[in-house]
Amino acid sequence: MSKLSIVECLAAIGLIIGFTGIACTSVSARDDVPEEVKSRPNPVTLEESEIRYYERQFKGKCSRCHGIDGTGKGSDAEASDQIVKPANFTDAKYMASRTDGQLFYQILKGGGDRCAMPAFGPGSDHAWTEDKIWHMVAFVRRFAQASSQ
Repeated sequence: MSKLSIVECLAAIGLIIGFTGIACTSVSARDDVPEEVKSRPNPVTLEESEIRYYERQFKGKCSRCHGIDGTGKGSDAEASDQIVKPANFTDAKYMASRTDGQLFYQILKGGGDRCAMPAFGPGSDHAWTEDKIWHMVAFVRRFAQASSQ
């Protein structure tokens, strides 16, 4: 039995981490969420009368990566230039690990260099208001709620 060098061991560990960590949806595209944003609770409640509107917004803007059903398996989900794959919003464990503030910041700022998600906040091509982003956070939370019932 041959012994592996430290370099070979580190390379193997790097490959294992790469195959198991980056491609799974438990990894966030943004790890730079300011603490004051991360801890912010969602200040809005999605009203029953607003669900259809946000469903259309999700289908038109988000589903090609996140999938119509929120599983992260949309038609563009396997884009080769994405380090972090689209989140699976139906994964209750993953969604419980993300604060409303983290989801808000992701939508506001986009994926940065780690994924192809565009920014949706003021000043972006989409120019969503903060209120609209908070409503979308409430909408995507519904996927995990529905899958746990």
